[in-house]
Amino acid sequence: MFKISYMEKENISHRIKQLRTRLGYNQEQLGKAVGVSHVTISQWESEATTPKAKYLTSLSKSLKVSLEYLLHGIDKNVEQGPDLRGTVPLISWIQAGKWLETEVREMAGDYQQYATTANVGPRGFALRVLGDSMTSFTGGKTIPEGSIVVVDPDIAVTSGKVVVARLDGSGESTLKQYIEDGGQKYLKPFNPTYPIMQVNGNCTIIGVVRQVIQEF
Repeated sequence: MFKISYMEKENISHRIKQLRTRLGYNQEQLGKAVGVSHVTISQWESEATTPKAKYLTSLSKSLKVSLEYLLHGIDKNVEQGPDLRGTVPLISWIQAGKWLETEVREMAGDYQQYATTANVGPRGFALRVLGDSMTSFTGGKTIPEGSIVVVDPDIAVTSGKVVVARLDGSGESTLKQYIEDGGQKYLKPFNPTYPIMQVNGNCTIIGVVRQVIQEF
């Protein structure tokens, strides 16, 4: 079991607040990612209380640092470039459909981690693109099959953004451009050979794509 000394208590409180601020999270967002209330996060940061051992792993993952760094301010194994914001778990499309459920996110440490320069929230994740529905063969934006998309569930969706969405009655998610036009909502592929789907009230937006990574 992890035990936090008096000196580490001071440091861990400072590190939680510093890392949360650096990543652009508010206390409520971090609390949701860890599975505690924003009041608990405030107490940790103000040194009123210290994190219990059962929260340390999810806390370090949400803050995108190692457990060693969170506890002691030292990380001997990780050397990140100046633009690297952290890592996100690479999950499946079926898992993405359930990603907003806390118990699913708690398994994130079991997945391959992808480094990202995108500033994403604590519930961020990555997906490998399947199929060519988002491949444009006429120029403009394109997300080819095999690309990695980094997705943030913690930002508001607006028309024109590329999103990961789950259609009602389906356990699997889809990648499309979200469009609002004339009071109607649509999921639009970049590939014109695929149909545009009208989605007024029959889908859940899982998150907004913040970065596309192409591997060669």
